[in-house]
Amino acid sequence: MAKEIILTMVIRREQKGYAAWCPELDIASQGETFEDAKKNLREAVGVYVETVVADGAVQELLERLGTTYEDFKKKEVVHPESFSGSFEVPIAI
Repeated sequence: MAKEIILTMVIRREQKGYAAWCPELDIASQGETFEDAKKNLREAVGVYVETVVADGAVQELLERLGTTYEDFKKKEVVHPESFSGSFEVPIAI
């Protein structure tokens, strides 16, 4: 049975393209379009997780996400602690 971890993706329009960030892992990426930024961040997170698994540091990763290996084995989906932050709302006057 495959396990999943739900992570937050924050994508922000920049002057030249889009910046994407995963706050739980503090991994960032970018792209020319919204979809490119999303795809690039998914790839960056995927490479990071593959590296963590290869290094045998899964327990440390799960602890960083607010769970334990024992809890992770019991669940199909792990939702890390929620993320809150500021955001900008443009208002045309």
